[in-house]
Amino acid sequence: MSSLVALLCALFAMNVALWITRNLTRPLSKNRDERRGVKTLVVLGSGGHTSEMFSILRRLPLDVYAPRTYAIARTDSQSANKALSFEREVGGSRARARIEIISRAREVGQGWTSSAATSLVALVDAVSLVWRERPDVVMCNGPGTCVPVVLASMAMRGVGFETPATVFVESACRTRALSLTGKIFYHARCVDATYVMWERLSELYPRATFVGRCV
Repeated sequence: MSSLVALLCALFAMNVALWITRNLTRPLSKNRDERRGVKTLVVLGSGGHTSEMFSILRRLPLDVYAPRTYAIARTDSQSANKALSFEREVGGSRARARIEIISRAREVGQGWTSSAATSLVALVDAVSLVWRERPDVVMCNGPGTCVPVVLASMAMRGVGFETPATVFVESACRTRALSLTGKIFYHARCVDATYVMWERLSELYPRATFVGRCV
């Protein structure tokens, strides 16, 4: 079963990577200096979300999507090391990739009342991060940590910046409905592109792009 899941995730990542490369590289080139790459802010979650994101990144032209900054929640004890390992694997350097720690909007099992305060703190961290980094594109694939980062990206546009472009890739395990994060982004129309794995999702959410069923 685990090998089948790994195969499905790999195929999914390949399809998503092709769509992202075809649809984002050309439009972004109009708004950036052609002598540098597409400055990319990658939001990492934990567990499966992080693994999926690295699978996607492995299939992207990393010399184009660079330099890279990884946004990681403060209570995430594993993703930073995974990001460093990934960069060593692909031959990155510290000058081309860095890690930024931000507050987590909501912990698993946290009450909705208390999460309002932590979400506000996370939003402040995210605004500071996006303002400092000025990325061309923000990539995320599901964790709640990406919500304040995407909202911060919208705020950047509100003060006159054309970028960053925002891309949300729904998790491979979402076969019948979008995740809570996906629903927020979809209904609030706060990302430029939403990619889904399963055709059923593209039928239920017609503004989402179906990137191929991994079977």
